[in-house]
Amino acid sequence: MSIYITREMIASASREGGGDNSKSLVRRLFGSAIRKWRRRKMIAVFDAMDDQLLSDIGLCRGDIRRVVNTFDDRELGMIPLASSADRLEGMTAQCGQPGRAFL
Repeated sequence: MSIYITREMIASASREGGGDNSKSLVRRLFGSAIRKWRRRKMIAVFDAMDDQLLSDIGLCRGDIRRVVNTFDDRELGMIPLASSADRLEGMTAQCGQPGRAFL
């Protein structure tokens, strides 16, 4: 038994591994780009929140990037809720009377 790895061993292992390495490389690069985009989007959402709301959820403005960088793919896929101003505009539009939401 030899402790050396030969070129034939490497070639057979890469053939047995199956799959096109270029496809997996493209998939990894695309996934990485999507994760970076989601992180930037999540950071922008937190940055748009006021300090009181950040305090309510236990964040300081300076901790936003550090916290978002610890999120996994599932957490990055969360859809941010609209701000209260956006919800109020939506309610007034449904009511049909500007400035009067469900009164």
